[in-house]
Amino acid sequence: MLTINQLKQAAIEAAANVTVQENALNALLDAEAGAKKTYGTLLRAAAASDYKETEDSKKKLAEAEAHVEGFPARLSAQRKLVSLGKTEQADADAALKAETERLAKEDAELAKKPSGRVVVGAANAEKDPKRGFADHRDYLGSVMRAGMGMGVDERLKPLATQGTDEQQTASNPYGGYLVPHGVAPGILSVGGAVGGDPITPRCTPVPMTSPSVSFNARVDKNHATSVTGGFRVYRRPETVDGTSSRTEFEQVTLRANGEFGVAFASEEIITDSPSSFIAIIQAGYRDEYAAASMREHISGTGVGERQGLLNSGCLIEVAADPEQDADTITVTNIDNMAMRSWRYSQSVYMANHGTRAQLRGLVRNVGTGGVPVPYFTTNPDGQEYLDGRPIFFTEFCTALGNVGDLINADFSQYLEGTYESEQYAESIHVRFLANERTFRFYRRNDGQWWWRAALTPANGPTLSPVVVLAAR
Repeated sequence: MLTINQLKQAAIEAAANVTVQENALNALLDAEAGAKKTYGTLLRAAAASDYKETEDSKKKLAEAEAHVEGFPARLSAQRKLVSLGKTEQADADAALKAETERLAKEDAELAKKPSGRVVVGAANAEKDPKRGFADHRDYLGSVMRAGMGMGVDERLKPLATQGTDEQQTASNPYGGYLVPHGVAPGILSVGGAVGGDPITPRCTPVPMTSPSVSFNARVDKNHATSVTGGFRVYRRPETVDGTSSRTEFEQVTLRANGEFGVAFASEEIITDSPSSFIAIIQAGYRDEYAAASMREHISGTGVGERQGLLNSGCLIEVAADPEQDADTITVTNIDNMAMRSWRYSQSVYMANHGTRAQLRGLVRNVGTGGVPVPYFTTNPDGQEYLDGRPIFFTEFCTALGNVGDLINADFSQYLEGTYESEQYAESIHVRFLANERTFRFYRRNDGQWWWRAALTPANGPTLSPVVVLAAR
């Protein structure tokens, strides 16, 4: 009789087999469509009035016909393999369900018989997310006292990491105590790092299950003949064969890269005012992570860090007006950027602080009397807008007059991959002789634009989710 784990593995393998067989069936169907297209082309050529039959043409036509006629049998066999795989999957799922229900019933019956099974309940400390500590200050104080040889708090002992020396008199630089998850949010947390970053919340989040993740994407950069990267629909007379079409694909790959930060603090500061010290570290690393994110989203190289919009393949650079003065921004600049923006209604503007005076002065005179309508507005909540879209000022945009001083972007087209979220660790050993404690912050992520090139629409100028103003 198979164990529950063996049944789970069998169910997983059965489901994977169905996927493999269905993919094989789809590949055969594509091959059949291609063979029929080739055969149809040869038949039309043979039916033409100027056709001259040769031994080679007869051979090709016969081979094409035989190739097409061979597909029904192959497809029939493959469909049977798919059907068989689904039957095996259903049987595996049913067996797993039956065993799961049997074990649950057995557990329920044994629970009614005190002599049938001894069950040891979880320790009460396991149910307390703070493991008995009142708050982060209580926890940190216990850890510091243990590290200074003043005795180990009983509440710390269950939290000792594997291989730790903190319950011994020896010194092991790899030892330490696990932070209770109920206390961790108040200890040097870098949570909310995107609070000062308007870009990351607008990106498409991608949880990465491995250090490298690839995505299939349609190649649909040119809409001159197809908006799906190759698929087409036609009008045709009744007696004319339809023309097959297929779409192209490309891959976008995210590779996790590490972001690392280290801080030192004297034991005196931690002992005298741990709460104030924690607040300083929290604020500092929150701002640093947000700043790093902003910088990379705008100007990252894409090598060992996120790909920035200024280095994306889909970037559109809108030219300045003829004879436009240096270090200026005009109404025409804004109109031209909006014209080239893909899904402008979902985009936002990013700008350097040095552009504010130029942007606030932009107006368009409307109506017979020439009523001035400002391009730059602010709503009652304080959110600023440029030409109807939110605008955010940041030092990571380039200075006024350079490429990248004003950006329009739809960040929903940006893939923000996270492999390891923010992690924190501390050590009393790295700077032991200096009586300082080391705090380490770490995360692994990557980011890439989904688009590899700007879009050529069926009519009109190219479009992109990334539009910048050229140098003036």
